[in-house]
Amino acid sequence: MTQKHESTNDENAGRDTFLSALYPNAPADLWLELRCIHPVTGEVRALWTQIGNEKQRDAVLKQADTLNGEGYGVYFAPCLRSGKKGNAASAALLPALWIDIDGPEENRERDLERLKGFDTPPSIVVSSGGGWHGYWLLDEPLSLDEENKQKIGRVMQGVFTALGGDEGYVKSVASVMRLPGSINTKPDRDGAAVQITEWHPDRRYPLECFDWLEVKPRPKVERIGNLNVVTLDGNAPIPPRTESYLSSGAVNGNRNHELFAAACQLRDAGYSQSDAERELVSRYMADGDGSENATAREKEARATIASAFSQPPREAIQSRRQVAEAYVSQLVDRYDTRQKSVERPSTAEIIEAVEACASLNAVEWAEQREKFKAITGDGLKISDIDKLYREKRKSIERQRQQEYVDTESYLLLDGKIVYRKETYRGTTERTVTDWAATALYQTCQVDDDGKEAHVTTIELQRGSSTKKLEVPGEVFVDDVALRRFIGANAGAQYVVRAGMSKHLVPAIVHLSGEFPTHRHYNFMGWKQIDGRWVYVSPEDCITAKGKLAEPPSVELDQRLRDYGLQAVSWDESLRAFDAVAKVLPSNLAPSLIAFALLPVIQRFFPPSATRPAIHLVGTSGSGKSEIASLLSSFYGQFSRDTPPAQWGVTINTVEMLGYPLADALYWVDDYKDIYADTRTFTRFLQGYSRNLGRGRLTRDAKLQTSRPCRGLILSTGETSLEGEMSVSSRMMALEIPPWKHRDPQGKALAEAEALRDKLPGFTAHFASWVARQLDDGDFKAELASRFSQNVIGYNAKVTAQLGKSNAHDRAVKNWAVLVTVFQMLSKFVAEMEEDYLLPTWQDSIVETVQNLRQELASQVFLDILGQLLAGGQAVIDDDMRNPREYPPGVTVVGYKDDNFVYLLPEIALKAVNHVQPLNFGANVIGKMLKEDGFLLPGNLNLTVQRRVRGGRVRLWQLKSEILDCDGCDT
Repeated sequence: MTQKHESTNDENAGRDTFLSALYPNAPADLWLELRCIHPVTGEVRALWTQIGNEKQRDAVLKQADTLNGEGYGVYFAPCLRSGKKGNAASAALLPALWIDIDGPEENRERDLERLKGFDTPPSIVVSSGGGWHGYWLLDEPLSLDEENKQKIGRVMQGVFTALGGDEGYVKSVASVMRLPGSINTKPDRDGAAVQITEWHPDRRYPLECFDWLEVKPRPKVERIGNLNVVTLDGNAPIPPRTESYLSSGAVNGNRNHELFAAACQLRDAGYSQSDAERELVSRYMADGDGSENATAREKEARATIASAFSQPPREAIQSRRQVAEAYVSQLVDRYDTRQKSVERPSTAEIIEAVEACASLNAVEWAEQREKFKAITGDGLKISDIDKLYREKRKSIERQRQQEYVDTESYLLLDGKIVYRKETYRGTTERTVTDWAATALYQTCQVDDDGKEAHVTTIELQRGSSTKKLEVPGEVFVDDVALRRFIGANAGAQYVVRAGMSKHLVPAIVHLSGEFPTHRHYNFMGWKQIDGRWVYVSPEDCITAKGKLAEPPSVELDQRLRDYGLQAVSWDESLRAFDAVAKVLPSNLAPSLIAFALLPVIQRFFPPSATRPAIHLVGTSGSGKSEIASLLSSFYGQFSRDTPPAQWGVTINTVEMLGYPLADALYWVDDYKDIYADTRTFTRFLQGYSRNLGRGRLTRDAKLQTSRPCRGLILSTGETSLEGEMSVSSRMMALEIPPWKHRDPQGKALAEAEALRDKLPGFTAHFASWVARQLDDGDFKAELASRFSQNVIGYNAKVTAQLGKSNAHDRAVKNWAVLVTVFQMLSKFVAEMEEDYLLPTWQDSIVETVQNLRQELASQVFLDILGQLLAGGQAVIDDDMRNPREYPPGVTVVGYKDDNFVYLLPEIALKAVNHVQPLNFGANVIGKMLKEDGFLLPGNLNLTVQRRVRGGRVRLWQLKSEILDCDGCDT
C-alpha cells in the first residue's frame, strides 16, 4: 500500500516552500484562507488570497505576520476554496490528508515516533508548539464534490483513530491547521515556533492507499419540524430537553447537571465524544457571565463530557414513526371491534393516538389509518379520524411556520449578484446586478484628534472587464450614493436592477467575507498612543525614549512625499544644525531657527499665544528659497526646487496641503501679487492664525468638515501684500540681504548641502526631549509662564520706545512665541551639553511694530495725503472765509489755522482713493485718527462745525503737527 520514494529531510524548509509543495499545480483562481484567531479574546480575522496571485499572497502573508506579532494565532485551510467562504461547501481541492496530534507533554516523543513509523509515513511533519501535525501529500490533488467530501471526512477520522489524533479539531475538509513559520501564541506555549521537522515532499500517495482507514458511516439524524428523526444512515433522535439545552442553555447553579444530562443523551443517540464536545462545550461556555477563566471552564466541560461517555450507553429513544406506531398498535390491540366483548376507547385515547401520527407524511399516515379502521363503529367513522388527523397536522404546520426563521443571503451565479430569500413557503431569487462586486480591503485614515475616515477599495467584474474603485466611507454605506458613484466612475453598464438598490451594499459586504482593514495616520505631528506622546511621521516615529520600534503606518499626500523625521545619531544631526546656522543671515538666524522648530511645541502653548507665519522677502538671487529649503529640511528631505507648495496654485489648494502637517513647517514658495487678490489672501491668513478652514456646505446644506491649514507657513517672495494690516500682523516679513554679502564663495552653503539630510535627526532629538518634558507633566506650565513673561517684557520695550498703541498687540505676541521657543531650545542644548550651538538672541520687535503702524489705514491715509499736498494735486487753504481760487486739477481738501488743520472728510478720502484705494470709509478712518490722537472730535460727533464761504460745513479737526516734519530723516 505504501508508495516508496527517495527523498531528503530538509528541516529548514520555510513557509513558502511548504505552500509550494502543497499546491504545486493548483488552479490559480482558487482561494487560500488564512484564519487569525486570538487565543485570549477569541477574535477571528479571516484573510483571503487567490493561490495564483503571488503579489496578493505576499501581501496577505505579510498581514498575517503582523497579526501574529499582535498575539493572533495563524492558521490556514489545507483545502483550497472555490470562494471566500470558510465552510465545507466551499472546499474545492484536496492536496493532502492531515492529522493533528496534541497530547500531553510527556507523550510528545512517543507520538512522534508512532507518526513517523506509521505504515504510510507522512510527507511532512510540523511541530505545532504543542504537538505534531502530519501531512500525506497526494500524487494528484482531488477535486471535491459532496460525495467524496463525506468519504474524505471518514478517511481522516480513521487516520485520527489509528494515530490518536485530535479528532475534535481536524476531521473535515473545512478544517484549519497552524501555518508553519508562525508563532503559537497560546499563553501556555511560551511563544513556541511552528516549524517543519520532517520534510519529504517526494512522498506522494494515491488516495486509494488510505481506503482501509475509512470508518463506516454512522446513523444520520434528520430534523423534521421540531423532531429529530432517525433514518437508516443517521443517529438516533435526542429528547426535547436536550434540544432545549442546546438552543437556550442553562442557568448558573444548574449548568454542570444539564451538561452531563445532555452528554448522556448524545451518547445514547450514537454521537461520538468529539461530536458531543463540538456541540456542548461552546454551549457551556456561552452560559458563563464573562468573568470566568475561559481555559479552566473549557477543561471542566470536557471532563464532564468524558465522564458521561465513560459509562455504557442506554437504549436510544424512539423515532416519531416508532412512537406513532406504538401508540396506534397499542390502541388497536386493546379496542379492536372485531373482538367480542371489547371496550370502546375514550376520546382522550383516540386524540392522543392521532396526535402521535400528526407528524407522519401521507404514506406513513395511510399505513396507520388502516389500523384505525379496526376501532371504528358505534358512531366513530374513519372520516372522523381523518378530520382529526388533518386538524392536528394543520396545528403542527402553523407551529412550524411560526417557528421558522426567514433567511436572506447573497450569492454569485454566472457572474451576477443574486438575492436569495428562504421562507417557510419556499425560496425566491432576484438578480441585484448583472455584474459582480467584492470589497478587496478598507483603508482607515486616522487624524490626530482620533477622527477616522474610511475608504473601501472594491473590484467590479463584468465579463472579462475588471475595474477597481476607491469608495469613500460615507458613499459606501449609502445605497443611492454608491449606485451613483459606481455609475459615474465605472460606466453606464454598471447599473443596479430596478428596486434592488437597497441590496447593493449588503450584497458586496456579504460576498466579500472578512476583508482586511489597513489603518494609517494621515498627518505628521503629535499623537497620544497608549497614554504616551509620539511624534508620528512617514519615516520614523519619535517617543520620549527615541525611535519607536514598531511605528504605525503614516501616509501623506503624494505632494508631501518629502516629509519625514529620521532618527540619526546626535553627533551627525549636531554637525548638520551647526552648518545650517552658518548659512542664515546673522541678524535673522535666532528668529529663523526658533520659527523652524516652533511646530514641535506650538500645540502646547497656551490658547492666548498667536500662530505666526513668516514671509522671507528678497530680490531674485538673495537666497530666500535656499534658506526656506534648509529650514524645511528639519522635517524632511527638501531642496530649493522641491517646495511642498507655491502661491501659484489656488489658495484652497495651499490650505488643503497644509492640513496634514499638524506639527510641521510648511514652505509655500514664490508669492506674487497676481496670484491672490487681497480679499482671498486676507481671508486665508485670518483663518490660518485662528486654525479655521474655509467653511463650505454640502449639497444638503450641511456644514462640511473643516480642514484648515495646520502647517506653520514659511513663505517666500520678492514682494509682500502691502496696505493690509490684518495680513502684516499675522505674517512677519523678514528681509533677506543679498547672498553675496553673506557667503560670497558659497562655502557655507556647500557644507550645509552636504549635511542637509541629517537635519531631520536634530528635530527628532528635540521632539524626544519635548516628549520627556511632557511626561514630567510641567512642560505646558513652563511654556505658559515663559510666554506670559515675554509678552510683558516686549510690551514694556515697545511702549518705552514707540509709545502705547493697540496696533502692536499681535506683533508682541508673535515675537514672544519665538523667543519662548528659543529659550526652550537653549534649555535643550544645555542639557545636551552643547551650549555653544545657538547664536545670541536678536529680534526686530521695534521695526516690526513701526512697519505695522505704517500699515494702519489712518497712517496710509495721512501718508498719501501728504504726497498729494507735496505734489500740488491737493491743497489745504489757510483762509476759510475767503478761500483762494486754484487751477483745474487741484483739489482743496481742507483748511488750516495756527493751531489746527480742518479736513473735508469725504473730499480728502476721495483724493486719496484715486492714488491707493482704502478698504475703509471716512467714518472708520476718522475713528482711527482719533485713536491715534490726531483727531479732536466734537461734542457729539467726530467732526466739528465751521463756516466756509458763508455756509456751515463739518470737518475733521486735526492737530497741526500732522503736517510738521519733526523727527524727519536727515
